Amino acid sequence: MTDTCPICSDTPGHHWLWRDDRLRVIDARDADHPAFLRVIWHGHQREMTDLGEADRLHLMDVVWQVERCVREVAQPDKINLGSLGNMVPHLHWHVIARWQDDAHFPGSVWSARQRDGAPRPRVPAALWRATLLARLGLPTVGISPALADAYAASAYAADVPGGPATLRIGAAEPLLDQWLAEHGQTQWALISAANPWSSRCEQDANRAAHAALRALLVQRGLPVCEAVNWPEDRASGWTEPALLCAGLSPEEAVRIGAAFGQNAVLVGGGEGTAELLWCVRPVSIP
Repeated sequence: MTDTCPICSDTPGHHWLWRDDRLRVIDARDADHPAFLRVIWHGHQREMTDLGEADRLHLMDVVWQVERCVREVAQPDKINLGSLGNMVPHLHWHVIARWQDDAHFPGSVWSARQRDGAPRPRVPAALWRATLLARLGLPTVGISPALADAYAASAYAADVPGGPATLRIGAAEPLLDQWLAEHGQTQWALISAANPWSSRCEQDANRAAHAALRALLVQRGLPVCEAVNWPEDRASGWTEPALLCAGLSPEEAVRIGAAFGQNAVLVGGGEGTAELLWCVRPVSIP
């Protein structure tokens, strides 16, 4: 890692789509090319041959899986793959969906514009993540003891009728049980879409992700209530919005939480206690 490399200094955010202990996949957020992803090696290496054989194979396998995801989601006319690094000599691969009517076709995306490209909507980050999860499995994320303790100590307030209901790991909440019974449900999950992988993000981006999560849950016809978390002392850390949803199994909650870049979700059942489930493969770090 170097202080002057913009790739090294890039921190997790809503544009990060998948990660493990060696690399990450991000949305390049290119204005002309809405399905443009990058696979980036975490360490500051310049060339493929700077990596050992096992690392090279791992990197290229992820590149192939990302290409498959881009083809599946975007249905492009062509895929462009490239590893350049002339401007930023930090090892990364571009995986770019191309169409014959995009702004630069048939030239590269860095060539002169040929036309005003046909408008295409951006692919939501949650859809990218869900597709990558299906091929690559849960992301690997370093969890420090302090962060694990913060999750364990957090409380959550959910705006159920007669509430708010207070949710804590290992504790029951009668108001929540009553709400489930009124909707004929026996399972619940509390999921956030803010601050992917516990990396603080801008409020506008968090609000957009929260709205996308609400739309997904409401579209499924599930009862949803607004919620918020706060640290145990209500002073350290930060609060963030979440949604309490009835009718989600723990497995579904983990998949949805992972699709929105969350480290963990809170789940429970009727008259049971709340349980924290990881949406990542947690690796202990100092």
